[in-house]
Amino acid sequence: MGMLLFLVGLLAAVSGGVKLRKRIRTSVGTSALARVELAVGSLVVLGSGVGLSKTALAPWAVAATLLLMVASAIDQGRRATRAQRHRDRSEGARLKTFLQGDGKRR
Repeated sequence: MGMLLFLVGLLAAVSGGVKLRKRIRTSVGTSALARVELAVGSLVVLGSGVGLSKTALAPWAVAATLLLMVASAIDQGRRATRAQRHRDRSEGARLKTFLQGDGKRR
């Protein structure tokens, strides 16, 4: 159980870090779930090293961490879809304004 706990914690920490990095770079915005995922992943990795795997909490920690990762991935997908819709709408409005004008940029 110790190795599983370590790997799930590592996966959550890396996943949270990648989501935060992507959101910052693409201006989708940061999410509290990604930050929590990063923190929980780090704590689970540390817990696996200090003996959490020998307690009855280990299976619950694995399940909760995996559930948090799924929730964070769903949140990221929704945010990305919302940002894409906003970009599409603003692109249409800019094109409409451009075509209604004289066609010259100012």
